[in-house]
Amino acid sequence: MNDNSRYKFAAAVAGLFLVPFLILSWHFISGETELRKKDTLRYMELRTSAGAGIVSDVLNLNYSPSRYAAGRTGAAVIKAELARRVKESPFICSELALLSPSGAELARYSAENAVKPRLDYGRSAVFAGARRTLAPAGAVEYGEYTPPALVICEPLMQGGKPVYFAAGRLSLAYVGEVVRMMGRNSYGNFGLADPGGQVIADSMSKSILKPGIKAPPEVLKMMSLAAEKELPSFSAEAFYRGRASLVSVSNVAGSGWWAYEIVDPSEAPAGRAPAGAWRVVLSGVGLVLSFSVITCVLALRMFGGRPGSEA
Repeated sequence: MNDNSRYKFAAAVAGLFLVPFLILSWHFISGETELRKKDTLRYMELRTSAGAGIVSDVLNLNYSPSRYAAGRTGAAVIKAELARRVKESPFICSELALLSPSGAELARYSAENAVKPRLDYGRSAVFAGARRTLAPAGAVEYGEYTPPALVICEPLMQGGKPVYFAAGRLSLAYVGEVVRMMGRNSYGNFGLADPGGQVIADSMSKSILKPGIKAPPEVLKMMSLAAEKELPSFSAEAFYRGRASLVSVSNVAGSGWWAYEIVDPSEAPAGRAPAGAWRVVLSGVGLVLSFSVITCVLALRMFGGRPGSEA
């Protein structure tokens, strides 16, 4: 066997084992990547669910005018409490008002730093909604130079009937800071969107640069799917214009808001095969090449005499 024949034999043996090994390696790497992608989506869903729960707690504790007046009776007592809340928390309570069951304004208290235009709560859509459903109703108001605000109206019930309505304009700057803190460790963008898909706050501060900006199309799609299936949370890989994204959304309990996270797969750990997997593949390729040479040497010794002799 001459030198060229030996080289061809070694290459044939290497190719015979490398082809199936590389096919199996491709399946191994792909399977590992898919498993890591699923783990990333589960982790994202856990993050958005936790974030939605935190936002819900913040809203219940700090953004509920009816809670301010809970356990209090009499217009004078309720007015005093609303005035105290505005004075103590002007960074949240930009304005609070007490309305009669017909919508007539009984009192209004505004923070000194409130720069929003005056709002007629009795003629607002939120009052109409609260009066019709006897449940809290609210809408997010976006300003060009001020943080988003929650315009809200809640009935104060006694004996199954509304005796007053507590309304107000509450700054969402605090909620925005909470959302940005939760998104610090995100591989993409973590945010909070209203029922119409407008971003209230996000970790990349896009909502600050463009107030009322729409959430990414992939997020809007996931919000729609979760709402259709009546799921409190939903996560999946979304595709838009040839671009893939990992998306998770979770509903903020008691509202139509959604906490979301969107990540580019190439930026997430799931987008890269782990170094250990590549070490296994490269080690396997090295072993195949080594055994190909060893096989050639053994074949020469067993069937062709000493290595280098011609047969």
